[in-house]
Amino acid sequence: MTELENHGKIEYASTTNFSSNDILYMLKDLPDACCIFKVLTDPFGTVKDMLFLFANEKYAQLVRKPSAELIGNTYFNTVKNRDEDWIRYSYQAAILRQSSIIRTYNSDFDKWFEFWSVPVYQKGFCAFIIHDVTAAKRDEDDKTLKRNSNNLVIQCAKELSSAEFGKGIRKVLKILGTSIEADHAFIVETLGDEVKAIHEWANGAATSKLPSKKDIENNNFVSMWKKQLNNKDIAVINDTHEICETNKKFYDENLAGKVQRYIISTVRDKKDVLGYLVVDNYANDLPLNVTDVIESAAIFISYEMRNRALTSEMMYLGSHDALTGLGNRYSLNQTLGLLAGISVKVGVCYTDINGLKKVNDEKGHEAGDELIKQVANVFGSIFKKKFCYRIGGDEFISILPEIEEEKFNELVKK
Repeated sequence: MTELENHGKIEYASTTNFSSNDILYMLKDLPDACCIFKVLTDPFGTVKDMLFLFANEKYAQLVRKPSAELIGNTYFNTVKNRDEDWIRYSYQAAILRQSSIIRTYNSDFDKWFEFWSVPVYQKGFCAFIIHDVTAAKRDEDDKTLKRNSNNLVIQCAKELSSAEFGKGIRKVLKILGTSIEADHAFIVETLGDEVKAIHEWANGAATSKLPSKKDIENNNFVSMWKKQLNNKDIAVINDTHEICETNKKFYDENLAGKVQRYIISTVRDKKDVLGYLVVDNYANDLPLNVTDVIESAAIFISYEMRNRALTSEMMYLGSHDALTGLGNRYSLNQTLGLLAGISVKVGVCYTDINGLKKVNDEKGHEAGDELIKQVANVFGSIFKKKFCYRIGGDEFISILPEIEEEKFNELVKK
């Protein structure tokens, strides 16, 4: 069919009107690099080389050869920055008539390319189309980094909130240390430059060569970290050998042969520095944003340290009910006063005992006291005794700081 046909408002002519040269001319303007080969085989059918039949300018730029020099010549004679796998892919496309899509990184161009090898014309011929996917690949990598980093931070936050402070901290340090393939992850609680406590996790294989708690306490690590942070929340020391320039003695005694790199993140409550989160000898080539993970983990740890301090202060200021061991009304008032000065989520649960007077009247006050203690034990076991108060003869209340509504409702139901 050579005449024009009319379908609605669109007119077209059969492709038989186009010559082979016309089609090749169209290929020259493809936005991607493109070339067409005839494969050259030995008598046994093994592909030994490929003869260029066509190459557009974008392909010529990739291989750094003029297209006129490529066409009519062979792949091995002309292309220097070649990929040896092309022979295999050309065999699959030209002989087996199977298409392939391959993504690879080219160090010469610092780019990612997607290669399509497709059968064309007849057996023995194939085409390669090469698409620059650098932007898409980096976008995928960024999304992967963010996803992995966010998942790790969420995992750490869950562990901190689901366990007592010390146990939760140890779990988080282990998760961080193993996830970023570190030798050592630890938290140093401080008061000024003074070390108050150290919580740590260490890779068993590396423990013997790492700075010990005693080293950290006695060798002024905190002062060095403060200088390296320089009022920032996080600092990355990629090569500890640089410390030699300012403090060779410290480096030789504490870091040489032990710590090659580390990250420090400040653990703070608003303006107050509570301590430092440090990770030694972590891996550099991970699908994670390590600094973001460490900085986020330090924030969650600071919440737990603040909550622990708040709880400790509330318990210190309050006294306890002699019968039940729970806080009394005075300690409740102190707690409410402390909570009034900060922005914090709080769960409140109130309960009282039905029938206490009847028990006292019929069985005596000792039986009534036993009932009060039983209720207090149940209340304290669910909401934790340190958050529970007896505020009247048969009345109890629990004040839980920093708790999510869903978790609080689970406790109330329990």
